[in-house]
Amino acid sequence: MDFESSTSVPDGWHAPTNESWLKVTNDGYSNLLAFTPGVTNDRSCYLWWGQDLVNGAGTSAYTVQFNFSATAWGNNHTSSEFAVVSCAAENTLKKSALNANYRAKDANWLFDLTQLDANHGGNAASASGDQVFALNGDTASTVTLTAGAFYTVTLNIDTVARTVDYAVATGTGESVTQGTYQLPEGVSPIASGIDCLAARYSADHRFDNISVSYETASDYANVPSITLTKVNNHQRLYQVAFLEGEVLHYTFNGGAEQTVTYDETPNGDGVYVWSNNPSYDPNYDGLVEDPCEAGTLEAWTTSGSATSEKATADVSNDIIALPATTAKIVNVNEGYGKTYQLIADNADVTLKPQLFISYTFTPADGGEVLTGKDLGTLSEVTVPSKGTLELTTSAFGYGSTNSTVENNIKYTQSADYNFAHWTDANATAAGFTAASSNVTGKFADYGRYFGYNAADSSKIVYNEIPYFIKKSSEFTDSVLSAPVVFTATPSVNVNLYKGIGLVLDGKKGDDGSGSWISSLYLKVNGVKDDDIVLFSQTNNYGSSSLHPLVNSLEEYLACDNAPVTDVIPGADLTSGTGFGLYRISNALARIQVMSAGAKDPNGIKTVNTVSETTVANAPVYTLTGMRVNNLAAAPAGIYIQNGKKFIKK
Repeated sequence: MDFESSTSVPDGWHAPTNESWLKVTNDGYSNLLAFTPGVTNDRSCYLWWGQDLVNGAGTSAYTVQFNFSATAWGNNHTSSEFAVVSCAAENTLKKSALNANYRAKDANWLFDLTQLDANHGGNAASASGDQVFALNGDTASTVTLTAGAFYTVTLNIDTVARTVDYAVATGTGESVTQGTYQLPEGVSPIASGIDCLAARYSADHRFDNISVSYETASDYANVPSITLTKVNNHQRLYQVAFLEGEVLHYTFNGGAEQTVTYDETPNGDGVYVWSNNPSYDPNYDGLVEDPCEAGTLEAWTTSGSATSEKATADVSNDIIALPATTAKIVNVNEGYGKTYQLIADNADVTLKPQLFISYTFTPADGGEVLTGKDLGTLSEVTVPSKGTLELTTSAFGYGSTNSTVENNIKYTQSADYNFAHWTDANATAAGFTAASSNVTGKFADYGRYFGYNAADSSKIVYNEIPYFIKKSSEFTDSVLSAPVVFTATPSVNVNLYKGIGLVLDGKKGDDGSGSWISSLYLKVNGVKDDDIVLFSQTNNYGSSSLHPLVNSLEEYLACDNAPVTDVIPGADLTSGTGFGLYRISNALARIQVMSAGAKDPNGIKTVNTVSETTVANAPVYTLTGMRVNNLAAAPAGIYIQNGKKFIKK
C-alpha cells in the first residue's frame, strides 16, 4: 500500500471518531496518508488487514514494514502511539484502541512506540522538535523521534520462536534502534493491522509504503510503482520503483520496450527516473521550454520465469494553471480602508507546490501604488483607500494566475460595543451589577496586569480586577441577545472585566455532569446582510499574561489590547448564533458593526471637503490610537488631542 494511485483513502483505514480526518495527500515527493484530527483530544485511526493475510500464506516467518512520520506532534499532550497489533477481530481493535493507548488495553501487539511525558523521561508537549518514545512498553528503552522526519519500521516475525526482530531507521537508512522482542505467552504472533493514537491538539501523523511480505522459493515478480515527482512546464518526471532481483520493463505510447536492471538505477536502489521529455537533462534546473510528449506509460517487472501485472500512468504535457488567489477581509476601517488576508490554496494542485503571491494596489485617486511579492498564503495586506488590488499566484514550473479585487465599498461604523473599555455607566445600563469585591485569584491568568517600573526596569504586578456580573440567562436586553446553549441549569455568570472584556464564568461541574460549560453564544441585534461585524477577542488559554508593559493600572485600562480576530458577514449572523465565548479561555473585548455604503460607480471621483477643526473640539485618542467618544466618561489615564499628550485625573 503506497497510495501513489490512490485518489481516496484505501479500504481498511478508519478513523472511528471522524473519517474525514484521514486523507491521501502529497508532500511534494509522493502520495501518502495523513491523519489530522485537528483541535481535539487524543484521537485514533487504524489500518486493518486481518490475520487471514498471514495465515493464508502458510509460512512461519514474515515481515511487516511501513514508513511513518509526524509532521506535527500533539501540542498539548504527550500520548501519541504507533502499534502493530495482532488481535483476531477488527471490532476488538476498535474497542481497545478508540482514542486511547492500545497497549494499555489489549495484550495482542507485536511492536509498540508510546510517547513519554516529561515526568517519565520524555519532553514537554510541542508540535515541533524531538519527542521520546518507549519501545514495547519499556520506559527504560527509548527512541527519540523528530517532527517532520520519516522513519521506517521493519519487523521480522517468527511465529514458531515467537520473536519479533525490530528495526527503526531514518529515511536515509541510518539505524535509530533495533533489537528482538519475545512475545509473552498467549499473545498472537499474527499481525492484523496498525493502530495510531494522535495526541491532543493539531497532530498530523503520516504513513506510506506499508507491506506484509514473506520469502518464497518460487519466482515472483511484484508490480512496480509509478510516481509523478516533478512538474516543469510541459515536462513531467516520474519515479518507477521495483525490487532487488527484478528487471524493470516499460513502454511509452506503445513504443519500443526498454529494460532497466536494479543495479542500473541511478542510486542502485531500484528507483528509475523517467521523463516525457526526449531531451531530459537531469542536471538542468531552469524552466523547461522543450517540446514534451503526452500519452501512456506502462511498466512491469520480471523475475526468473515470473512476470508481474502492468502498472500504467496517464502522462499529461499541459502547463498546469494555478488557482487564483482570493482575498478575505480580516479588518475594516471607516471609509475604504481594509485589511485583506491573501489565500492561495494548493490542495488541488498536482504535487502541491509552494505557492507565491504578488500584489499591486492602485489607488483610484492616483496616490502611491503599493506592491508586494513572494508572499505566502495567509499573508495580509492593508489598503488605505478606494482602488484596485491585483493578485498573482505563481510557482516554479506552473502557469501563473491573476485575479482582481475591486476595493470600492465604503464602510461606516454603525455600532460599537467596546466591552473592555465600558464605563461603570455603560455596564449598569446593560444590566450588569458591580461585583462586591475585585477578582484576585479566581481566574489567575486574567488576574495579572503587568506594569513597568522605570526606575529599576522591574515589573509591577496589579492583581486586582474591577468587574461586573450578569447572568447568562439575563442576556435579553436591547444591547445583545444571547441564546445560551447549555445542557443544564444553573445559569452561569458573564463577567465584564475592566480593561479586558466579557469572560464566561464557566467552571467544570457547572452543568451537573462534571464536564466544562462550553460556550455562550452572542448575537448582535439589528445586523444587516451586507454589514460586516468585527469581533475582537483575547485567547487566554494556557497563557500567563495578556498585557503589555505599562506605567500604571490606569494606563493599562485605557489600552486597546485585543486585536480583531473574527470578521463575519452580517448575512451569516442574522439567523445564526454569532460569536461564542468558550468557558474561561477567551475574552470578548469588542464588537464593531461596519455598515456598507453603495459601491461607487466607475469613473466618478468623490470630492473631499476639508472642514476646520478647532483645538477645543478636536478628537481625543488613547495612546494606542483608539478614538474616545466620551472623554468625561473615560477612565483616568494618558490621552492625545491635536497631537499632544495630556493626563486626565
